[in-house]
Amino acid sequence: MPSNADVLARVPLFRDLSPTDLTAIAPRFREDHFPRDAYIFYEADPAERFWVVKDGQVKIVKNGEGGKEIVIEVIPPGEMFGGAAMLMTHQPATAQALAPATALSLSRDEYKRLLRDYPPVSVRVIEMLGERLLGVIRMRMMISERVERRIAHILLKLASKFGEETGEGWAIQASLSRQDIADLADTTIETAIRVMSRFRKDGLVKTLRGGYVVIVDREALRRVGGE
Repeated sequence: MPSNADVLARVPLFRDLSPTDLTAIAPRFREDHFPRDAYIFYEADPAERFWVVKDGQVKIVKNGEGGKEIVIEVIPPGEMFGGAAMLMTHQPATAQALAPATALSLSRDEYKRLLRDYPPVSVRVIEMLGERLLGVIRMRMMISERVERRIAHILLKLASKFGEETGEGWAIQASLSRQDIADLADTTIETAIRVMSRFRKDGLVKTLRGGYVVIVDREALRRVGGE
């Protein structure tokens, strides 16, 4: 497993820091281990820590109607979560280990000290909040698109985070249920099943045991996704 400094070097927030700086800030982070399905924090919990995935996968979920959990994002190793909450008092969503996960975290006070000690990180926070806002706007605009395009876009986005080239194609190394894919594409599970079945029939994807998806024809899927 990589060192904490190596993990932080992959986080976009810290891309402007030198190896010396990364080695210096690494001891500030606490390391926690979570079994599959363990909750890291819940929606409406006090926003007390900033997190980085070191190993495994974490999904971010919101409570929908009737208390139903809706997956809105999946976080791979080397990416952060809970950072925006540091500007708030409470967590806007729930974080749960999608697979056994190791996460690094900073307390709110340490996070503020980090921003003060390393001005380039403060600049990156502003830039990333802007990027996140644009991403939300794009996703809201996609709601009016055909569901096939939305699901194709989600699969390609997941592949960009978790994809691994194999002899069968571009394997998404994240164990996502059909409901997870439906939530990410803002559609029903029945529709997601129908679209995924069509994608398999057309030779765009295949599904392996455990829910893993392999993109067989990347270019064709990109055309469906309008990319």
